[in-house]
Amino acid sequence: MQKLFKLPLVNSRYCIILPLLYMVGIFCLSSLPDHGIATPKLSPLAWLSPNVQNFLHIPLYAGLAFLWMPGLGHWAIKHKQGYLWAFLLTLAYGLLDEWHQTFVPGRTGSFTDVASDMVGAIIGLWVYKTWFSAQE
Repeated sequence: MQKLFKLPLVNSRYCIILPLLYMVGIFCLSSLPDHGIATPKLSPLAWLSPNVQNFLHIPLYAGLAFLWMPGLGHWAIKHKQGYLWAFLLTLAYGLLDEWHQTFVPGRTGSFTDVASDMVGAIIGLWVYKTWFSAQE
């Protein structure tokens, strides 16, 4: 099979920084309080309906799972185990983030959001496998 994309720096120890920074971004987004006022100054996502906000968990966590794969590569995890670890790390962060939201004014934690996070992780890993499977 011909390589569709070339992933640079897969074995670089610095690849671990990308998913960690991405997690900081998710944390910042989920730390924004919901005061019931749809103004972009308070929250850039406040004007979106709750259904759209819930749907956004899927691409957000797909990106996180996708970034874990090269991040885990430096630790010489066998590729198939890398998918499992990337999935588990993404799911664990989704659970922790939902728990964190229970402490943010106007926000709640939801198992529906965790399920969306899980679907996103699966999609992100599937995209990674599809694009970079020739490098295995």
